[in-house]
Amino acid sequence: MERSHTADILEHLVKFWEKTIKLVNYFKDNGILVTGLSYPVVPKGDEEIRFQICADHTRYDLDYALQVLGKSKRDIAQY
Repeated sequence: MERSHTADILEHLVKFWEKTIKLVNYFKDNGILVTGLSYPVVPKGDEEIRFQICADHTRYDLDYALQVLGKSKRDIAQY
């Protein structure tokens, strides 16, 4: 099945359950709701977080989410 780039759910592959939990909490603490998925919903080693985008999100909302995602790599080690 070919994926459409217009989907309203964006996935970010994490690969480790512990890191997925940390990222979900990190985003929550920064005011962003994401969903963490792990086995048995996804295969072991394919843990991910999902962002749901809707028409009500502004350009600022999307830029802020990307900014937090960028900062998460540095900050998550301390989290």
